[in-house]
This record gives sequence, C-alpha cells and structure tokens, in this order.
Amino acid sequence: MYNSVDVVTPENIKVSGNRINHINPEVGLLEFGKDQYGNKKTHLVPKLAMNMFTPYRRPKGPNIKFFFIYHTSHKEAVKSFYNNLKFGVTAQKKYFKGIEDYVNIKASTSKEHFIEFTNENDPLPDIIQKLENLKFDHDNVKYAAFYLSPFDKFTPDPEDREIYIQIKELFLNEGIVTQVVDYEKMVVNIENQYNFQFSLQNMALAIHAKLGGAPWKLAVTDKKELVIGVGAFTNQGENRRYIASAFSFQNNGLFRKFEYFDQSETDLLAGSICKAIRDFTSVAEADKVVIHFYKEMSYEELKPIIRGMHTLGLKIPLYILNINKTEAEDIIAYDLNWGKKLMPVSGTYIRISENQFLLFNNARYPSDRFYSDTDGYPFPIKIKVSSPDEDAFEDADVVLELLTQVYQFSRLYWKSLRQQNVPITIKYPEMVAQIAPRFNNGVPDDAKDALWFL
Repeated sequence: MYNSVDVVTPENIKVSGNRINHINPEVGLLEFGKDQYGNKKTHLVPKLAMNMFTPYRRPKGPNIKFFFIYHTSHKEAVKSFYNNLKFGVTAQKKYFKGIEDYVNIKASTSKEHFIEFTNENDPLPDIIQKLENLKFDHDNVKYAAFYLSPFDKFTPDPEDREIYIQIKELFLNEGIVTQVVDYEKMVVNIENQYNFQFSLQNMALAIHAKLGGAPWKLAVTDKKELVIGVGAFTNQGENRRYIASAFSFQNNGLFRKFEYFDQSETDLLAGSICKAIRDFTSVAEADKVVIHFYKEMSYEELKPIIRGMHTLGLKIPLYILNINKTEAEDIIAYDLNWGKKLMPVSGTYIRISENQFLLFNNARYPSDRFYSDTDGYPFPIKIKVSSPDEDAFEDADVVLELLTQVYQFSRLYWKSLRQQNVPITIKYPEMVAQIAPRFNNGVPDDAKDALWFL
C-alpha cells in the first residue's frame, strides 16, 4: 500500500517507500465509562462506542436542569424538540433513545426559567429583562439553556450573528452554558426522525462536555507531560487575527484551562504559557513540554518561553509543532490502491522534508471493509517539528511520539462524532478565538476551565 501513494504538488511526485510510514491505529484507542462490573471499556470509533458504552466521566452533581429561550411562535417546536431529546426519536432504526440513555445525564426541565420573547428581530431586550428577574440555585443545580435561534449562526447579516454571541455571553456571566438550536433547520430535520437522531447525538455530546463531563479520553498510560495548544481565528470583518491559547492538556487529552489574546499580545501569550508550565511542574515533574502552534513560531515568540523555563530551573526538553491545515495549501497525497476514493489510511504520515510531515487523520482504518461517505474525506495536516534544545532529537523515537500525540489529540473532539483532521490543541483555541473577543466583557475567570464554546 505504502508504495502506491502519490504526493500532489504543482508537479505530481511518486513518493518513495522510505518516506512513508504509519501510526498504529491502536494508539488512538479511547476509554469510555466502566461497565456494571467495573471493567474499563475501550473503542477506536466514538460514533459506534457511544451506542454501547456510557461516557468516561459524567458532569459533577446529579441535579441537571434544562430550560429554553424561544420566540412566542415557536412554543410547539420546543415541546417536539424536548420530547425527542428526553425520550429519543421514533425512527424504526433507533440509535438515540434519549439524553439519559446516551450520555448518562438524568435531566429535567426547569419551567420557571423558560424565557419567551416576542420581538424576533431584536430578542435581547426581552431576554435581558426576564433574565434579571430569575433566580438560580447554582449550589445544587447545574443549568443548561437551549436557545431556539430564529437565525442561522452563519447568517450573512452581522447584527443577527452578534445576537448569538451576546446570548452566549449573557448566560455565561450567569454561570450557565448554552446550546443554540437553529429553529428553521430543526423544524425541517425533525420530520425525518432517522436523520434527526444524529443531530441529537451531537447536541447531547456537546452539552455533556459543556456541563463538565468527559465523554471519552485517550486510553493511554498517563505521563508527566504538558501539552499546550495555540490556535487563531481571523475576523474578516475587522481584518484582525485573534490568538487563543487553549492550554493546557494532560497527555490523556483531558482539558485543563485556556486563555485568549490579541495578536499583538505575544508577551501575554508567552506569560500564560510559562504560568501553565509553572502550575503543572509544581505538582508533577514533567518529562517534556510540547507546544502545538498554528503557524511557525518566531524566535521573538519563543524567547520569553525559554527564558521563563530557565527562571523556573527546568531542564526538560521543549518541542514546538507547527500544525497547518492543507485545504488551500500546495501539497496533499493519494492512495492509488483504494479505488476511486484515494484517501490514505488514517495515521499515514509522509516525510516531505527534514522534520516536516504530512499526516492523515480520518476514519479509514486498515481493518475496515467498508467506508461510509458520511465520515468525510478530510485533507491531511502539515506538521513541522522543532526544538530550541540542541539534544532534543537524540532519541530517534521522539518524532514518532510527537506525531502520534497529534494523531491522538485529533480523536478528542466533543462537539461532533465526526472524526477531525486537526487536533483539539489547535481546534479548540480557534473556536475560543472566534467567539471570546466579541464578548463585551471578556470571558469570566471561572469559565476558563470549561468547554462552553463547543
């Protein structure tokens, strides 16, 4: 198989076998909840596993309540949606039997918190006024609000798009996570109960994570390793790039904390990375620090981090992985042995220059006899590995370890069951950078260790 991969550049190049290698799919094994006898349950594919196993860790606190924010004319739609969410769909082939069955959340509605607004074009004044009169029992209850939006969040009207952001911020300030439901899409999709259940699966997954649960984690031996991800989002309207540092992650993929910054605030970014390193190494003796960066890291960006590690007296290697999506880039590869589909097996990586690689992250495994088109055909990502430490690459296995970690972290996306090509160390910060800078008062400190942005 490996001898039949073509790299596509402006000139079509046949790749020699010694440049092609493969990450064992088993390193992407995921751990879910234990069964009734206390046995760990593992699987490679979340969309199959979630139909059989409970999540790895449910949100803390047994009392979870949902409430709805909706336009007066959408009252009946709320009932239909909630019936499907709580009791499952009515399709003959049924995978979603309700949110409790799917993600182990026993939820009920908090009807006294329902917010009904009358002005579809400007719902905020109504919502703000009603929210001010509500009382929440945060000591005993975790709340999640479903906002039935009259607008698609990708609507071309920027003012309509901002309503979605402002509602997210409004409720986050109250300590409440929100799940947006596009009303127009929902009323069409709910008619096809078989297809609608897959939307409900994704929503249940995201709500579970937003409330502090962990649907799954990597089934790896925990190492004393800190992984920091830095991603970015360019606001086309303002022509400004925002940086978000989603630090940090343990090597098993469990999220710790994030911060976000403007592009010009590189000193603050470096400071936050150094603080993450200090916090981690104060409780564990780290073997190494790994930074996943959305672009090539300049020496000016790297210098304060190196200085900070020296100040802390840390004599551990630092590795920088520059991770680029290749959708609009100049290089991809085809597997000519796979009929007309062409996408190389997941975990295939190709060395395109010294310490620079093309890595394929997808849902195609060597043992698969069939591949569903609904799993998509994601492009590969381009990774450049570097280190400021002279002896960082003395261990010949370290590059494979670092590429394997990227591969593993692309299997931890909790917004959707679809396999991602980009690791969450890049994906999550990009999502934060897309939303947080548009908040009026920034992200509350107590929300910086939560995945409210999913």
